[in-house]
Amino acid sequence: MGALKKSWVSFVAMGLIAAFLLPSAIAIAESYDPDQAIPAPTGFEKRLTKLGRGLSNVLLGWAELPVTFDQKLKEGKPLGYLVGVVPVLGTTRALLRTGTGVFEMVTFPSSDLEVNFEPILEPEYIF
Repeated sequence: MGALKKSWVSFVAMGLIAAFLLPSAIAIAESYDPDQAIPAPTGFEKRLTKLGRGLSNVLLGWAELPVTFDQKLKEGKPLGYLVGVVPVLGTTRALLRTGTGVFEMVTFPSSDLEVNFEPILEPEYIF
């Protein structure tokens, strides 16, 4: 009988230990925040992002013309506005986006690590 009692006591003890450890393991798993696991971008990554944004703006600056036309058409602007104003507005935006892209491509290696990595234009990318 003594051996049976010892195995029963050890079984109950193991059950109690498992009962106390399992909820704490679940609570730890539920408190995981994936945003805290993402490391902050390095200076090199910020510079490459700026270079890529500049390259995108240089290559796709012309796309401001059809994008502006589409936006104004969806806003319900009249035909005279679409034919007269939108080409001037789209061309101005295209030149601005292309010029900003050239600026970002030229200045990406010499930027300060604390500032000057935010996009100049909104939206950051045309598409």
